[in-house]
Amino acid sequence: MRFVLLLVLFAAGCGASAAEPAGYPDEVRSLYSAMKWPSDVRPDLEALIKATAPAQGEQGFARQALAVANTCAWYRSWDAAVTRGDKAQAATALDAIEHLVTRYPPEADTAGRQFVRDAAAKASSGDPALVRDYVDANCFDTRWA
Repeated sequence: MRFVLLLVLFAAGCGASAAEPAGYPDEVRSLYSAMKWPSDVRPDLEALIKATAPAQGEQGFARQALAVANTCAWYRSWDAAVTRGDKAQAATALDAIEHLVTRYPPEADTAGRQFVRDAAAKASSGDPALVRDYVDANCFDTRWA
């Protein structure tokens, strides 16, 4: 399935290292604070930094790691809100799924871009299948605050 491609891209770019590259934690914290997050689902930022720190000297993984975590957060928030019947939170999360999450995959990642558009369309119609597939494939090791 296409969602596995997102996991492969994420896993290829992320791996814990014994020594975090200088500046990586600050880069993650800065990007995190600039992003819109659901009020009910947030990653454990320090655990995310440790889990996604690239090898010494490598750069460019902070934005990718946060895009995956943010997608996970919005998908989880929407699914939980729908399950508990919280229409206001479901609407907020759906708006982010349709207008924020769909901007994350790079232009070159046509499969990833199509997946998030398909997931948004299905979520909009009340179908959680693709949202849950993504969460199962990409969010299983994210610690949540």
